[in-house]
Amino acid sequence: MSKGKTIEYIQIMEEQVRRNNNSRLERIYESFYDWQMKFVAGTKDYTVAALLGGNRVGKTRTGLVIDAYHLRGDYPENWPGVKYDFPPLCWLLGYSGEKTRDLLQYKLFGRYIEKRFEGGLIPADRIVSHLSMQGTSGAMREVRVKHVNGISTCQFWSYSQGQSALMGDNVDHFHFDEEAEKPDIFPQVVTRTLTGNRGKGGGGILTLTPEYGKTQLICKLMGESSDLEEGEDEINIETDSMYLQTATWDQCPHIDEDARRKIMSIYPAHQKKMRSMGVPLMGAGLIYDVDEDLIKCKPFEIPDYWFVINGLDFGWNHPQAHIQLVWDRDADIYYVINAWKASRKQPFEAWHVIKKWAENIPTAWPSDGLQTEKGSAKQQRVYYKDEGFNLLSEHATWEDGGNGRWAGIVELNNLMKTGRLKIVSSLHEVFEELRQYHTKDTGNGKSEIVKIKDDLLDAIRYAYMMRRHAIRIMDLYQDDYQHLQQDQSRDDTTGY
Repeated sequence: MSKGKTIEYIQIMEEQVRRNNNSRLERIYESFYDWQMKFVAGTKDYTVAALLGGNRVGKTRTGLVIDAYHLRGDYPENWPGVKYDFPPLCWLLGYSGEKTRDLLQYKLFGRYIEKRFEGGLIPADRIVSHLSMQGTSGAMREVRVKHVNGISTCQFWSYSQGQSALMGDNVDHFHFDEEAEKPDIFPQVVTRTLTGNRGKGGGGILTLTPEYGKTQLICKLMGESSDLEEGEDEINIETDSMYLQTATWDQCPHIDEDARRKIMSIYPAHQKKMRSMGVPLMGAGLIYDVDEDLIKCKPFEIPDYWFVINGLDFGWNHPQAHIQLVWDRDADIYYVINAWKASRKQPFEAWHVIKKWAENIPTAWPSDGLQTEKGSAKQQRVYYKDEGFNLLSEHATWEDGGNGRWAGIVELNNLMKTGRLKIVSSLHEVFEELRQYHTKDTGNGKSEIVKIKDDLLDAIRYAYMMRRHAIRIMDLYQDDYQHLQQDQSRDDTTGY
């Protein structure tokens, strides 16, 4: 090429590199898996959102995408999480200066080379200034970023600095990457958010693999109390202000199957669930302590001579939940093939989502559907029936008229452990509830069920209790019909 053409070509390539660097954040966000979008959404209504993930699922990157959009302020149109319409003060915390540099700073801003940041989610032309961290080569103490409404500030802290270093500021957003070994760090940071977000109270996220087991923080997230160690500060935040989600290897197609199998063979048996699923070690407190591979099944065509029944658990602040249970009577095997849950949704909104697999199917429901609304004096179940749900005439009971919870738990547990209850592998929220459904000690040798994230499991139990009212699929439809699972709208390979 001529000299002029060569210069033009180089300029085009440089522009291409610049555009790729500037769009890195958007491209990663657009490739988010379903569970990542769900976690972003969890930041909207909760003060603290915690992502307990297996190793290498991408939990830190998920958190950094949230951090980056808060610092920039140019949220995507479909952003489901909390937004800051002003330049916030964000704290990012890790084990040490080296860890915050390597795992957080480098990924968020890139490396600082020849007086310029390169390779991060936030491009160099959005970075206004920075302060270096003393004692750690290449690490930053503070980076200031162009926000759409001013200049935002990102500060890096290490747990090794101790809680005394974390006093004073009003923080809008924080991100803990892995849990601090010292239990006093988290309460101190949460305290800093009380007057954040311009007086409305800030919030933050945690991305971690629960390697320390059931610490006070993990217990708080899971809705139970824990014994405080001497000198330990109690986490002073309401349970309903904390959102907990897990992410597993099964939800991450980027993790190679052969690599998973090899590394699982190396892990000690008691660490396998923690390493691959982000499940804290709960010991005897786990209610459904069953190998997930035993109960998973791929979607399949349902024979029309099988029986079907739906289950419904009412809810508003905690999610309402809907499941579909099909029953192979000949083999006496049950399959959960559809599931959906959501908080703060009206009956008509739920019907719009699940009508395609719920229409005309008899639906089991709990006794709280008989409760009446003060304004209209209508029972809760009536609103669902009016929208089109085919609710059974009576609430869920066993054949003898009882409705004991533990009886259902025992029977479902036996079905799972004998391979007679299967769950379609794409129903990740059902498996997430299974991993977190546990009991806590109440003293005097007694225990009770922790009533958090049990909505789909309750719906399954109601459907199973009322299976005597299940009907054959062929009796529902006169024309040729293939009863298939709900399209999850996610590609099995890409996850989106």
